[in-house]
Amino acid sequence: MARPQGVRNHNFDEKRGALLDRLVAFALGSDLSRPSLRQMAAAVETSEPTLRHYFTDRQGVIVAILGHIGQREPFSWMVPGAPHAPPQETLRECFRMLEDGMRQGGFIRVHAFGIIEGVADPQVGQAYITHILEPALKAVRQKLSAASGGPRTEDKLQAAALAVLSPLLVLCLHQDLLGGDELTPIDGKIVTGHLEDWLSDAMTNGSLGSGAG
Repeated sequence: MARPQGVRNHNFDEKRGALLDRLVAFALGSDLSRPSLRQMAAAVETSEPTLRHYFTDRQGVIVAILGHIGQREPFSWMVPGAPHAPPQETLRECFRMLEDGMRQGGFIRVHAFGIIEGVADPQVGQAYITHILEPALKAVRQKLSAASGGPRTEDKLQAAALAVLSPLLVLCLHQDLLGGDELTPIDGKIVTGHLEDWLSDAMTNGSLGSGAG
């Protein structure tokens, strides 16, 4: 007897999760274009009606992919720094972990996927912020808040986190996904070294630290 329309199969969540694993692999391993629902179905060896059954529509697929990636906690390894560590030491560790995660861990493709899809669809954009971008900023805020004389107010912590994450995003997009490594190569260690110096000075003199202002 056929299952009534709208009624879930008994192992719905298990099958949906298995599909998401394959969809994430396709999304992050593809050419980062915006594939159609049909193309996504073909890539994971299923049908459009099956994807619609589990995710409703293409937008639902993309939102679910971002949520699934977020559940893996890609920045969980970026634990808060040692309490009262000097600003430059904290920043150096922060930049190293971010660059390793983006370039060696492949998270720059996660951000690129979220940006490409999110700019085209505001609801997907909110999912990217919720599941990927804001958790990354939160991890940086937590790490910076442990530094000696580090930012203490929410607005300074947010400003400092953006000052750390933004150049790493641009650097990795520029070099790894846009062909900048061949067109105009950038030495990431030199760039992050300057950023460490500048931000460390800003935290030490109070403009981004715990001083007044």
